[in-house]
Amino acid sequence: MDNPFTDRRGQILDTTQPGIRHIQDMIREHKPVSVLMQSGSELEGIILWQDVEYIGLQHEDGRPLLLINRHAISVLSALG
Repeated sequence: MDNPFTDRRGQILDTTQPGIRHIQDMIREHKPVSVLMQSGSELEGIILWQDVEYIGLQHEDGRPLLLINRHAISVLSALG
């Protein structure tokens, strides 16, 4: 029997969803992306990974990895 207090597994990323699969394709192909945040700011880089809550974005200029909460993203699009 699973105990919710001791079970440390998080939610599972549903790879049957088309948006998740599209992001996985961008990760595999190392496609540069533009991320428009709900705040209006725009970020560019390459997505290194995704999980249920966050996307790991690597800036092309070598700055540290940026964790972006999925709920804060307005538009995510591939560049070029």
